[in-house]
Amino acid sequence: MAGNIAAFFRNDKNLGIIDRLMDILDIEKPKTDENSMTLTGLNFVVTGSLNHYENRNVLKEVIESKGGKVTGSVTSKTTCLINNDNTSNSTKNKTAKELNIPILTEDEFIKTYLS
Repeated sequence: MAGNIAAFFRNDKNLGIIDRLMDILDIEKPKTDENSMTLTGLNFVVTGSLNHYENRNVLKEVIESKGGKVTGSVTSKTTCLINNDNTSNSTKNKTAKELNIPILTEDEFIKTYLS
C-alpha cells in the first residue's frame, strides 16, 4: 500500500492534479485558544476501560487538544496514570507506585484536570 502511495506521488500527471487542487482549495488551520491549553507540559498514560469516553483514543484526543501528551508507558516524566482500576496489580500501576506517580480514576482526572 505504501508503495502505491509513493508511486502516485512520483507521477508527474498526479503532481499536476495536486498542484491545481492546491490552487483552488482553501485549507484553514484550526485556531487554538491559548486559554484552552491547560495541559501543556503534562504527560499522561491511559490504561484500562473507560466510563466517560468511548475509548482511550478519544480521551487521548481530548488531552492533546488541551496541550497534553499521552504516552504508552509510565516513566518519571509521567504526570499521572489514568486507570479506573487504581488497585490493579498491572505493570503500569506497579511502575507508577514505584515512581510515586499518582494513579487517578477517570472521574478524578476529569475533576482535577478538565473541570
